[in-house]
Formats: sequence, C-alpha cells, structure tokens
Amino acid sequence: METGKNTQPILILTPLIALHGLMHILATTLPALSPLVKEEFQLTDTAVGGLSFAFAAAIGLGSIPLGMLSDRYDGIKLISLGFFSTAILSALLLLSHDFLSLILIFIAMGFFLSFYHPSALSYIANTFKVRRGKTFGVHETGASIGIAIAPLIAGSICFYFGWHLVYVFWVFPTVLFAFLLIRLMKGRGRQNFFSDANADDNDKKLKVFLRQVISTGSLRRIYMIEGLFGFVFGGSLTFIPIFLNEGGLGPDLAVMMTCVFTAGGAAGKFVGGHFSDLVGERKVMSYGFFLTAPLFFAVPFLPLSWAILALALAGLILPTVLPAIITTISKEIEPSRMGIAFGLLMFAGFGFGSVSRLLLGLVSDNFGISTVFYPIVIAVLVGGLLNICMPIRHGCKG
Repeated sequence: METGKNTQPILILTPLIALHGLMHILATTLPALSPLVKEEFQLTDTAVGGLSFAFAAAIGLGSIPLGMLSDRYDGIKLISLGFFSTAILSALLLLSHDFLSLILIFIAMGFFLSFYHPSALSYIANTFKVRRGKTFGVHETGASIGIAIAPLIAGSICFYFGWHLVYVFWVFPTVLFAFLLIRLMKGRGRQNFFSDANADDNDKKLKVFLRQVISTGSLRRIYMIEGLFGFVFGGSLTFIPIFLNEGGLGPDLAVMMTCVFTAGGAAGKFVGGHFSDLVGERKVMSYGFFLTAPLFFAVPFLPLSWAILALALAGLILPTVLPAIITTISKEIEPSRMGIAFGLLMFAGFGFGSVSRLLLGLVSDNFGISTVFYPIVIAVLVGGLLNICMPIRHGCKG
C-alpha cells in the first residue's frame, strides 16, 4: 500500500487522535449533563434515559451504512463531513428550548458523529501493520482524554453560561481539526481499501462478511462483548451524575465530578493496547471485566467519598478492554472489509449503550438510583464469561 512519506501516517494520526477525543466529548457531554437537562425540562429518569437512548442509537445505527461507505469512498472526507455537520447542529442547540427540538437535534448529531469510527479505525488498521494493538491504544487515548475532560469543562461552563452553550464551545476545535485533517490528506488521493469499480463484487464481499460474522463463534462473541462494554459504559455515563446529584452534590458539581469515572480511561486504554500486544487480547479483556465487577457492586453500599473512589478505579480498569476488542477485530477481518467490520462494532457498542440508558432509567424510576449498578454488574460479568468461552483464532479469514 502506498503511504507517501514514512512520517505521513504518524502526522495524520495526530488530528485523528484529536478528532477522536472531540467525537467522544460530543457524545459524552449529553449524558454528563443529565442532571441539568432533567432539572430544566422536569424529566423522569426514564425520559432522561430516552433522550440519551435516541442520541446513542443514532450513532450506532449510522455506523453500519457509514462502515459500508468508508470501504468504498474516501473515509477521511467522510470524517470531515461528519464533523462539519455536527458543528452546525451544535450551534443550533442555542435555539432549542423545548424537549422535542432537543431530541431531533441530538438524533441528527448522533448520525453525523457515526461517520468517525468506521473510517478512522479502518484507516488505522490498513495503515499500521506493526504493533497494531499499541497504535489502537494510542488512538483510544484521544477518546479517553476527551471523555475525561468533557464533564469537567461542561460543568465549569454551566456555572456561568448554562448548559446550552457547552456544545457551542466545542464547535471551534471541531472545525479546526477537521480542516487540519483535510489539509494533511491533500494530494494523497482517495484512501479507500475496498474497490468500488464493481458494485456487484462489493455486494458479494459484504454478504461474505456477514456470513463470516454469523458463522464464526469468536466473531459473534467479540461483537457481543463490545455490546456489553457499551451497555456498561453508556449507562454509567448517564446515571453516575444523577447518582452523585441525589447523593448530595449540586447538579453542576455532579456533572463536574463525573470526571472521576472518566479520568483514568486514557491510561487504561494505553495499558490495554500495550498488554494486548504482550500477553494477548483475551487476558486483557478477562482482567478488565472481572476486576471491574466488584467495584460497581460496592458503589451503592459505600459513603459518597468512597463510592467516588470506587467509580474512579472502575473508570481506570474498564477501558483496558476496548483496545483489546478492536485489535481482535483487526486480526480477524481482511483489509477490504475493515470499514463495515468496525461499523458493525460501533453499532454493537452504541446500540447496547443506548438500550442501557433506557433500561437503567426505568430501573431507577421504579427501584431507586442506586439499583442501576446491579444490571451494570451483571453485564460486566457476562462480558467476562463470554471472553472465557471464546474460541481461539488467528489471522483473518476471507
């Protein structure tokens, strides 16, 4: 594969890391703001979960067609288009003061955010052939840094300007790095790894890929594991701020304190990617899931300060799982189908993540906010058990 100068893939990785962080900032800010949205519109926890469900579901559902497009067309241009569109929608939130318009804007924003992962992960998988786990881990640190700072910055802005202005704040870096990515890619030509010269042949390859997922036990399980990871992470992000708010913190402070759960993710993902190369992806996933379960289980029984510490440790350990999942997929799938493979992976993560927000909202309204941690513990344990039962495979299959 032609990559231009040897340093160019590394240069392009830099804005991708930044945009990955911004993608997750934009995706994380809404659930982090859940106490303030709940207060403004006088919502139940189920309604709050429904709003986050619609947002995350749009990201998940959009990932599949965007995965197919990224295999056929220039994925970098798709990424830039998605971010420019998201910036416009973020500005429109200033004009939104009723719940219906809020839902519609976030559904559209979720769809355009879905442009990122299939294209970016496919590009990385097809460009970096050596120490791929470490490269994915480095790429994931962008997401974790974004997730870590999103609640802190969002809460700080809310203190002075209200939550509507939070998304407007992120418009400027989003547009800046999207332009930088286009600039660095200029002159390199289209970066698709799936020939669009014969549409029928592409459709046949897509059907082969889907049959591969259905018939291969290890692939089915890894997509289910990603879904369970999304269930745990998406539900936690939405209801930890509400848990902290009902535990005695004010809404603005509860938003800011959510960063204790998100802050350790960058280190966790880097460690997860590094050890995926050293000891294997399955061991990393097993430790990540099984060490996290008792921490989530203990949270409802602890005083608030100790509960915050347990959430901080859970937020450090759980993200080690993600680079191991991504590296496993990159080894199983041939280059021409990377886009749809990662699109389906994002559908599993954000799809299950969206369901968890609605389900945990119902649990909270009926049994109390502390009970949302029990379904989370069950999902963590099932993820660990699925990993243990996963058959061992090596190399991609056509």
